[in-house]
Order: sequence, then C-alpha cells, then structure tokens
Amino acid sequence: MRLLPSKFVSGLGLCLALCSPSLVLAQESSLTIPHIWSCSNNERFITSGPVNKLQVQWRSKSYEMQKEISLPGSMRFKHHDSGLDLVVIGPKAMLFNIKTGNRLADECKTVAMKEGKEAHLLALEK
Repeated sequence: MRLLPSKFVSGLGLCLALCSPSLVLAQESSLTIPHIWSCSNNERFITSGPVNKLQVQWRSKSYEMQKEISLPGSMRFKHHDSGLDLVVIGPKAMLFNIKTGNRLADECKTVAMKEGKEAHLLALEK
C-alpha cells in the first residue's frame, strides 16, 4: 500500500474543512429563503423551511405542512386541520383542500422552475 504525500493529505483536509460547510450552507439557504410559487389561476403561495416541517403561506396564513409518503418523483405535504394538501411533481405543484375537495391552485412554479430547473423541494430530497 502506498501512502499519500503529506502535502496532498493536508490539502484534502483543508478542502474538507472549507468545502463541506459551503455545501451545507447552500442547502440551508435554500431551506430558509422563501420560494414564491406563481400559479396559472393567478394564485400564489410561499414555501420555506425543511421538507419535514415545510411552512406554506397561503392567503395571509401560515401552515406547517407534514411530509407524506408519495410516489417516486413527487412530494406531498398536508396540513390536516385545514385540509391543505400540496403536491409537487416534476415540473409543477398543485394545492388542494382535501376537506372540500377543491383544487385551490394549479400549475404552480417557482422562478427557477420557469427557467427549466427542478423544484427545490425535489432537489433537496436527492
């Protein structure tokens, strides 16, 4: 077995010390920065926070949504008391009220999604 030169090892240690925090900070910032979703029916909502406790601001109220089990390539969040149900699939999101059976917002996208990028919520799951 061949040992790595000490210069390489110390450089690797420095990179691990400096590079990893920036990756963590990038992931954390995408969680704390509010994401505005604009919808085809002139509605909008805002999401922020980690996927296990997603905050959704809808019509001047804030809801802490719980992540639900969903199909691969999709995410589902519910607020059981209000009936809000957010479904995110590849290129769009939809907001429902499962208590009334109404679709509240359809074809919702963030600015990044309109530019062809994946929904930040789906990207965080990878």
